[in-house]
Amino acid sequence: MNRAIVSAIAALFAVGCGSKDNISLSAALSNVSLTVTEQALGTQLSGGFDLYLEVGGQADGTATVELGNFSIKRDSATLVDGVQVLPQGVSFPLKLGKGDKKTVPFDLDDSALLPASDKANLCSGPVQLVGAVTHDLNGGETTPVQGPAAVPSGC
Repeated sequence: MNRAIVSAIAALFAVGCGSKDNISLSAALSNVSLTVTEQALGTQLSGGFDLYLEVGGQADGTATVELGNFSIKRDSATLVDGVQVLPQGVSFPLKLGKGDKKTVPFDLDDSALLPASDKANLCSGPVQLVGAVTHDLNGGETTPVQGPAAVPSGC
C-alpha cells in the first residue's frame, strides 16, 4: 500500500506544471535586418525585426509586457547601446492574456546618427541585436532576446 501512495505522489510531481514557458512569458526575435549607411555627418543605423511574445497556457493571468534596453553587440562587446526601437501598430506596455501569442514588428529609429567611425566597427564582422522584455508574471521577470549574428547590409 505504501508503494502505491509513493507512486501516486511521484506521478503528481512528474506531471507538475510542465516547463517554465507554460507559466510565464517567452519571447524571441526574428526577421532581424540591420543596415549601415554612411552619411555626411555620421553613420546611420536602420533596420527592423519581429518580436514574438507568448504567454503560457498555465500562467497565473494577464502579463503586462514592457520593453527593456536594446543594443548591438559582437561577442561580449557592446558596439551601440540604447538602440531606439519603434513598435509598429501597438504601444507598450502591452497586455497579453493567458495563452496569447503576438508578433510585433519593429523599426529601428534611424533619426539619430552614430559617429562616422562606427561604420567600420559595425562592418568588421558579424553583430547581433540583443535586448530584453520585462513582464509582471511570477513576481516580475526579465526575458532576454537576441537575433542571429550577421554582418549588416551596406558594409
